[in-house]
Amino acid sequence: MNGDLMLKVQAWVDGELPGEEARQVEALVSGNKEAAALVSELRLTRGFLQGNETALKVPDSPEFYWSKIRREIERLDASGQSVPAPSSALWAALRRFMVPASGLALVMIVAALSFKYFSPATFEDQMVEVENLSEEMSSISYRSQADNMFVVYLYAKEQTKAEDESQFDPLDDLLFQ
Repeated sequence: MNGDLMLKVQAWVDGELPGEEARQVEALVSGNKEAAALVSELRLTRGFLQGNETALKVPDSPEFYWSKIRREIERLDASGQSVPAPSSALWAALRRFMVPASGLALVMIVAALSFKYFSPATFEDQMVEVENLSEEMSSISYRSQADNMFVVYLYAKEQTKAEDESQFDPLDDLLFQ
């Protein structure tokens, strides 16, 4: 069922169609299951709305109420002025200030974060002090933030002294004298 036909069915349910059109839609509804389902759904929705909708009363009669609105519109049209929204001037002033200020704040936050996270690592940033309480062991450490890696190399001090002494040649000492 197309949209125009749905609107005709809705107008028929609301009682807004003239006699001949209403009879045509009634014949359509009786012969079409989809249209009949739409009619039952519309009537159910109308029942829900009528039972739960609060009734608002205007203190004046409807004719007098709408005539006041029409007179005010005609008065404003004749004078050529428009009625600004009550807070539009305040909102415009606030917006003129807040839009650039929020843009500047956003740029500053992005700049601060980029300096923190994208600055190149220095040699001091990569070195870490590891405390070694053993007299026999020593360590060398290296940290790489780019590779997300931390390496600690432990070695025995006695092995290095022995290796250094085995490489000592007394003739080398004589050459220097």
